[in-house]
Amino acid sequence: MNNAPVLNLNLATRPLRNRRLYGTAVRLFVGLLVVLTGLTVFAFLKYGGEASRLKATRTGNTRLQSEADLEVKRLTADIKQAERTSQARVDLVNGIILRKTFSWTGLLTELENALPGPSFITSLGPDFTASGAVTMNMRVTSRSLEDVLAFINNLTARGFKNIQVFGDRRSEDGRIITEMSLTYERAL
Repeated sequence: MNNAPVLNLNLATRPLRNRRLYGTAVRLFVGLLVVLTGLTVFAFLKYGGEASRLKATRTGNTRLQSEADLEVKRLTADIKQAERTSQARVDLVNGIILRKTFSWTGLLTELENALPGPSFITSLGPDFTASGAVTMNMRVTSRSLEDVLAFINNLTARGFKNIQVFGDRRSEDGRIITEMSLTYERAL
């Protein structure tokens, strides 16, 4: 007997198939899957660590922002407290500056230009208001009622406001003495 290998030559029951193409495609797919899995693991490790660092940085920034907000609130409260405590001094200094910069010659020139020829001012009491205007109580001596009315019209034309006449009387020489008040608002 012969121990020779048996050749199965019956191709009808078991035909030979060419499976090399499918085997190569499966190997390539498995290789591609391994490469993609490796890249995924690499990206997860790299960007996962970076995401943790960014999250820690964001937490630190949030803490710094809240500390800065608290500091802003504290400083705002300090500024408001300083404003309240020094408001009286600021008002005093502003009042002094206002009085120093006020043009008295401009006011007196306006009054002189408003006076009719034969009239004159016998007393003048100015006072500053909070808005920077000057209120004045004055006594004007005129020769007639028409001169007093002309003076009031001239004051109105020159921008004097709140002109009020309190009363008038005749002097011994027949002149009219008129008590009045008015407001002068200067242009800054």
